[in-house]
Amino acid sequence: MKYQTLGQTGLQVSEVGLGAYPIARQQQRGDGSIEVWTGASDDESIALIHRCEELGVNLLDSAEGYGAGHSEELVGQALQGRRDKWVIATKVQPNRGIDKDQPDEDAVRKRIVEACEASLQRMQTDYIDVYQLHSIPHDWAMSAVMETLAKLKADGKIRWYGISTNNREAIDRLRELGPIDVLQIGYNLLERSADELLHWAKTENIGTLIRVPLAKGQLTGKYFGENAEQIPENDLRYERFQRPEVQDGLKKLPQLLFLQTPQRTMAQAALRFVLDHPGVSCVIAGAKNRQQVEDNTATSKLPPLNEEELTKALPIADTVGTARWSG
Repeated sequence: MKYQTLGQTGLQVSEVGLGAYPIARQQQRGDGSIEVWTGASDDESIALIHRCEELGVNLLDSAEGYGAGHSEELVGQALQGRRDKWVIATKVQPNRGIDKDQPDEDAVRKRIVEACEASLQRMQTDYIDVYQLHSIPHDWAMSAVMETLAKLKADGKIRWYGISTNNREAIDRLRELGPIDVLQIGYNLLERSADELLHWAKTENIGTLIRVPLAKGQLTGKYFGENAEQIPENDLRYERFQRPEVQDGLKKLPQLLFLQTPQRTMAQAALRFVLDHPGVSCVIAGAKNRQQVEDNTATSKLPPLNEEELTKALPIADTVGTARWSG
């Protein structure tokens, strides 16, 4: 496993990290219905975190909203007795329960402090290495949010903080109010609009964590080609995979199978594409079992994609219609 310095934090992180969204197993939608990540189990989730450690992975990324905290609970169980070997990143929704049209800075401060305490309790730790905003705060709340993050850092509850967004305007506004140490950015072979943002982050020495590097499975090769599998109807990705633009994209993706070679899988080629960007500190790849972890982490040892491959692949990727993925 290769390691990168996470911007100005000085943290040395594995260039392949673990995205802990799939281990949450379920997610509640706004209408109260439950969506699930099919194929995940708690025992296997804990085992895969331990396998990550054996393979050199030292960063995992969770969120309070992943399975209503279940992802964080599993992280806490898995890291007992080995907390010092890991860089824990998690996320908070600053606007949850906050009325956009009724400014109340005290309520915002309380929301973030209580959310942080709850995450600490679920993960059975005294501190969070990287605490990230999971959405852009309301305009009037930005100052209070940044003040609260600074206080949590001063109190030793968090070490560094940032935001999960590709919105440069929001990033600039928040940076006027305080430091942004880490950015979590959506970027993959099909969705490359953040290319300029990544280059900018490098010049500013801001650490980057890359979410949805496989477009929630679209780039694994599992759901296209001759032996394509189907997303189960109870899987939280099912509705999105039925959208016309995604269905059309899956029909075109077999053209990218030339990236799959005897030395690498399609998923590894997609991860390698992300890792090859000079602005990337760590790619956070989700996994539901140890085999996926082993495949993902092996990407660190593979050589970069060559110019010939990129020249052929990028025009194909540009023709694939795909919706933006959050995470």
